[in-house]
Amino acid sequence: MNLFKRLFSSKAKKENTEKITLSTTTISKSELDKLKVGDTITLGNDNKVTYESKWIKASDNSYQKDIFDCREYAINMLSSTQNSEIANKFLELRKSDGKEYIGQFPNNGTKCEVELNFNNNREQLSDGIIFKAQTMEEKWDIYKYANFLFFIRSWTGDLVYFSNYIPTEEGFKVDLIVLDANKIDQKDPFFEFKVVEFLIHSHILNYKLPHPLPKSLENKVDNILGYSFSMFGNRGHYASYE
Repeated sequence: MNLFKRLFSSKAKKENTEKITLSTTTISKSELDKLKVGDTITLGNDNKVTYESKWIKASDNSYQKDIFDCREYAINMLSSTQNSEIANKFLELRKSDGKEYIGQFPNNGTKCEVELNFNNNREQLSDGIIFKAQTMEEKWDIYKYANFLFFIRSWTGDLVYFSNYIPTEEGFKVDLIVLDANKIDQKDPFFEFKVVEFLIHSHILNYKLPHPLPKSLENKVDNILGYSFSMFGNRGHYASYE
């Protein structure tokens, strides 16, 4: 289990996530051709697999913890925005190589010491684009420059997390994370570190693991699915409070 060593911060504040329009149905090609920016995008597939959004006990899954199945949203949903500025911003950000973030830190940044170790089969990450969202269902862009990692929201271009990158024999480790101090909930102080850990596992190392849920999130189906898709998009297959 990873050890979070020390935390420097104060107040807590809920993150503002982008608004999304979600629905599922069948749509013809002629109807699809008529869609414009701001319209609700729907997904139709007679052969698609559907999933029941429910809790799965630790004894009934390979992760050995209670997990919530978010695959119905993660796999079958498409997202759009009614704000054309956000849509255009997303498209513009697809051209970025992330170099503009060098030397920048999250707003109101506070330094947090952690201990996160990652096995990458003795390989190191190259500088440049580590993960780039190709669709609006992918919510993050990740870059690496000069032994630092930059975690960017793909819709807005906001730098949310900044961490160091220390090569190790097996892969690399992170022992410093910088984030907005107001994001840290004193009743759930390690949550943001778990998010960074999940982003590295899911977006960089391509592991399918449950993503963390904040303790402040009410345990209701719609709340969990909405949070999961808004934060992690098509990479958020499962969720857990543990």
